[in-house]
Amino acid sequence: MSEPQQPPVPPAAHLPAAPQYPAAPQQYPTAPPQFPAGVGSQIPPTAHPTAYPAPASGPQAYAPAGSVFPAHVAPSSPARTGNPLGAAAFVIAVATLAANLLTSVARPFVYSGDGGFEFMLALDNGIGILSFFAYVVALVLGLIAVRRSPSRLLTGIAIGVAGAGAIGLAFTGLTIGLFQYL
Repeated sequence: MSEPQQPPVPPAAHLPAAPQYPAAPQQYPTAPPQFPAGVGSQIPPTAHPTAYPAPASGPQAYAPAGSVFPAHVAPSSPARTGNPLGAAAFVIAVATLAANLLTSVARPFVYSGDGGFEFMLALDNGIGILSFFAYVVALVLGLIAVRRSPSRLLTGIAIGVAGAGAIGLAFTGLTIGLFQYL
């Protein structure tokens, strides 16, 4: 007896009709593809991407980074983006402060010599007047610079040193002036 004949079963919609994978193993190239000069940005798509490509057996030619990734911008050498007015105000304020501190340290040595009082009085008055104007210049430069640039550390230090120095010298001058007339 023969086996009974059954009608053919239609393929299911979620299953593939034909096999997806080739029967023979695929051969991959052992060397990277060579592109003509200037065509490095046009990389051809691979048929079957692999997780572990085979190592190349010779020197590899790489395309420049700018041509492979056109949206990538290579970092240029960093230009000086600081605040030149703020730096100038800082230098003026700190140099003036250093000059005032130096005269304060030198004062006892000058007083001990012959004619030291008259010389130190003239030197103190001259340095005081020059320091006051230097502090005012540093303060004005600092106030201008703080509005122009986002980098404000040196500018803030300059404003603080110059403001404190100018106010201190102004009160010192007023006090000396009042004591001379009282």
